[in-house]
Amino acid sequence: MKKKDTDIKKITKEEQEVLKSAKDSYYYALDVLSGRFEKGENVISKDAEYSYRYARNVLKGRFEKGEDIISKDAYYSYLYARDIFKNRFEKGEDAISKNSHYSYCYALDVLKGRFEKGEDAISKYARYSYYYARDVLNSRFEKGEDIISKDVDCSILYKHNIYDYESVKDNAFEVGKHDLQFKCEWAVYKKGGDSSICYCTSEERAQIIADALNKK
Repeated sequence: MKKKDTDIKKITKEEQEVLKSAKDSYYYALDVLSGRFEKGENVISKDAEYSYRYARNVLKGRFEKGEDIISKDAYYSYLYARDIFKNRFEKGEDAISKNSHYSYCYALDVLKGRFEKGEDAISKYARYSYYYARDVLNSRFEKGEDIISKDVDCSILYKHNIYDYESVKDNAFEVGKHDLQFKCEWAVYKKGGDSSICYCTSEERAQIIADALNKK
């Protein structure tokens, strides 16, 4: 009985020590208790990093008490949305929207689509503007085109993968014979137009190309 009383006092002393910091309280929950440490949640909730870690690794779900502090940090708001909510974390979107990298990641990994609130931040960086157009919008990102135009590599990629594709995706293509006298008898035309975009030796090959272009 005395041994048990001693153990209880020892644990209480340990708790008093770990309650001095969010980090110690988190690791006490993770490594000692292997579960929730309610007495330490107030101190954990004052730190964005350990609030996120506590939710992910200990609670395996939301840590509502820590969401206010998490929402002030773009990085941990993005991670909390991605790993805990697996959906929007609206409380953290203001912080995320001020960071171009996490605005892009949030749109790509969480929203799976446009993140309008973060587009101003994204548009300040050529690379993220290009990535956003390519990976999220699958279309032009006009707000970012000015900054893209100032970056040689991004300009080339944007023109090839976004802008040139946009210029043909709404056109219809058809197959027809041309008047030039050489081995390539067939050609692919923009529907209703006179100028061909390529020549082929067979109607079948020309039709494959036209069908591929029409599916874009």
